Amino acid sequence: MGYRFVRFATAFVLMTYGFAKINGSQFTILDSELDKPMGQVSGFWLTWYFFGYSAVYGNCIALTQIMGALLLTFQRTALLGACILAPMLVNIVAVDLCYGVDLGATITAMVLLIAVCGVIARHASALRALLFPKPSASGAPANHRARSAAEWAVRVAMLVLASGITYWVANYNNRRPTPIDGTWDVGVVIPESAGAGLPRTIYFEYNRAFWAAFKMPSGKLERHHFEVDPASRRVVVFERWLGKGKRIFEGDYRLAGVDLTLKGNFIGTGPIEMQLRKRSVR
Repeated sequence: MGYRFVRFATAFVLMTYGFAKINGSQFTILDSELDKPMGQVSGFWLTWYFFGYSAVYGNCIALTQIMGALLLTFQRTALLGACILAPMLVNIVAVDLCYGVDLGATITAMVLLIAVCGVIARHASALRALLFPKPSASGAPANHRARSAAEWAVRVAMLVLASGITYWVANYNNRRPTPIDGTWDVGVVIPESAGAGLPRTIYFEYNRAFWAAFKMPSGKLERHHFEVDPASRRVVVFERWLGKGKRIFEGDYRLAGVDLTLKGNFIGTGPIEMQLRKRSVR
């Protein structure tokens, strides 16, 4: 009786969560949250907006929850339903904990996960036999040991190769650190008359090699390519990221703590000097 109650109660809660997504009471976003800069958005609202961005994705999650819940209500399909729901609930708990989702929702997800794991536990022996079958006794022991050693060598090589490739991509392909990386707000422009068509903020991106973004007075973001020579303290900004094209800016830079001075030629403005201050970005 207790086992049946757990199955049906868990199924009802999961059905409720599933239909909440379909009917629009979950994964909705507030206009006031959308109006914030991304760096100021809490983990909860960031997660909520991410999952709610695609109605198709949100409805797929909902239908999986409803289908898994229905399977829980039948004795013959309870294990199948639990195996479908368990990975989803593990992910939900991880997201709730890591992104600061409401404590009540986090506790509910944990309780549901425990209940689903309880259903799976009743079939532990059958699952062990299915997932971890006993190895056959065929073949010479020496051949088996040699094959096993070769497979372990391949496993280790795969781990080392995957780790090495991604480390290289992160630190030598995606990144080309320069002294002026960061977010810089434009302050004083000399001559002042040249400032109307210049960016209000310049982003020299640390996590994307050669990527510079200009936030224009209209709020539009323009993506450009930049290169820095620390020896001569020269910086050049081109029209297109990686494709380069025509030069947007070419000149010298002077760095003093959180203050940056760019002195050179912006296209269409002639010689200028820009004084910028580095913004602290979370």
